[in-house]
Amino acid sequence: MDSALFNILPSIMLFCFISTVTPGPNNILLAHSGAQFGIRKTLPHVLGIRCGMTLLHLTILSGLGELFKHWPVMHTVCTYVASGYIIYMALKIALAKVHTVNHNAKPMGIIQAAAFQVVNPKSWASLITASSVFTLSGDLFWPSALLGIVMFNTATIPGTFMWITIGKLVSNKLQKPAYNRLFNIIMGALLLTTLPLIFY
Repeated sequence: MDSALFNILPSIMLFCFISTVTPGPNNILLAHSGAQFGIRKTLPHVLGIRCGMTLLHLTILSGLGELFKHWPVMHTVCTYVASGYIIYMALKIALAKVHTVNHNAKPMGIIQAAAFQVVNPKSWASLITASSVFTLSGDLFWPSALLGIVMFNTATIPGTFMWITIGKLVSNKLQKPAYNRLFNIIMGALLLTTLPLIFY
């Protein structure tokens, strides 16, 4: 590995870990899924996040950020679409019907979780930062960019499963309808608190 790439590696790892272990739409949805469906059934959700973020990361690296600079109205439209979808997801969670055993409920799948990254403000903020701050110029641009992609898909694993486990740990309480309803409302409210990130 080139010495310049080696020098930025610790910073990339730390940034990727912190940006994904802190609360955000993905982590709140993972905690909710872990509580409702368990760890194993949440794995497609995890894979979808990683696929979606990787594709978004590559798109940003390929010049989407520059496109937004030249066509700011596109960024504005995306902002309002994202906020509308976040509100929809928050209401869907908060107002979900409470069942002690809900055989009809399904966890988020790979495609749905991947598509969600397009409207996830934290994904955009993290990946734009990584694409601008942790890339090197010249011939080392793509090697450093690919290093960032690898780090996002490895350093994020602890935080991902921490949030799923948090949800799983409270799952027994959710067998009581009152706790289930309260948990859904809290998760929906927490998801709404991420809205300011979109307009930051």
